[in-house]
Amino acid sequence: MRKFSCFAAALLLSTIASHALADDPRPSALACDAKKLGARELADCLRAASDKADKALSDTVAAAIKSIDARAGLLSGQKGRWKRSLNEAESQWLAWRDSECQDVAPFEDGLGLKAGDPRLSCMIDQDTRRTADLKSRYP
Repeated sequence: MRKFSCFAAALLLSTIASHALADDPRPSALACDAKKLGARELADCLRAASDKADKALSDTVAAAIKSIDARAGLLSGQKGRWKRSLNEAESQWLAWRDSECQDVAPFEDGLGLKAGDPRLSCMIDQDTRRTADLKSRYP
């Protein structure tokens, strides 16, 4: 009974958090406001913001890898396995992100150009979330 209660509580908190996040502007919308930019400026802004988010993610992964080396109390073999595992997880995450943003996001956001390229917006949003997640786990 207790496991169900903990699961139910976690599910409730997850639902509340997802609704709260739905009200927050997406990182791509904060970087490039479609209401304030023309189509050409919006496209340029989204490309630049996507490049910036991608670089921030790459830098964060590199910092996470370095932080593993700085951990005390682990054998070098353990650190090596951890770094390989993190790199593999990141490769899998990037493959998921690419599929999500290239194949799914255009249908969710619509194929119109009102808000710019949904693929780039998705990449910005996902990279920003992943960067924040990794920074919270590898301070």
